[in-house]
Amino acid sequence: MSYRMRTSIAITGLLMTAVCYAQHVSVPEGYEAMENLRELGSLSGTGQVKTFDTRYEGVRGTPYVFEKWLPGEVYMNNKRKMAVKELNYDCYNNEIVYLDAATGAAMQMNRYLVDLFTLCGSQDTMTFVPVKLVQDSEPLFAQLLYNQGSIVYKVYRKEFVKADYEGGYSADRRYDEFVEKADLYFMKKDDHTLYRVKRSKKYMVASFPGKEAEISSYLRSNRVDLRDERQVVELLQYFDSL
Repeated sequence: MSYRMRTSIAITGLLMTAVCYAQHVSVPEGYEAMENLRELGSLSGTGQVKTFDTRYEGVRGTPYVFEKWLPGEVYMNNKRKMAVKELNYDCYNNEIVYLDAATGAAMQMNRYLVDLFTLCGSQDTMTFVPVKLVQDSEPLFAQLLYNQGSIVYKVYRKEFVKADYEGGYSADRRYDEFVEKADLYFMKKDDHTLYRVKRSKKYMVASFPGKEAEISSYLRSNRVDLRDERQVVELLQYFDSL
């Protein structure tokens, strides 16, 4: 038998053996398959892959005081007045904003040129005026709730709360959110001191020196809720009547 023939027979035998082996090879399943994948993943040296967290749900709320854009008027400090079809107040950034009719984009006004502005709601017209608070470096625009001797302001604020859903002690909050934090302030007639309305009735009574007895009696007999802006306005109306 020649050398070439012996070589051909040997190769044929190897191929047949390989085919037979392939027909009987066992495919890893379950835990074994998972371990094989882990081993293959570790060949790069890290065994890590890039994943994407799909739990994040975006941003809730807006930095604006009102969800809907409202018609209003802007009174400039040069005595001009402008009517605006869609107006709002960004209390997170302290910016007066409007929707551009041509592009639909939100545009900022120069707040330093504005004396006050009004917004026409479904029931009434709301007036916003600049108010300087001790803790803020610049005046904010506050809603004027009452101005008949004494004054009551509502200062809108928004706090941006980040999503928190990672870690063992997370709040499982899967979205960022703008949360409203409004405060009420008042200024008594013939007194330019700005007082913040607090829940403490003792503090409120102390804010009216010389009229403590009357204010204390009014708060008690009317069961005033100092979180209710309407009741705070009525309290200052009562003070103005004394």
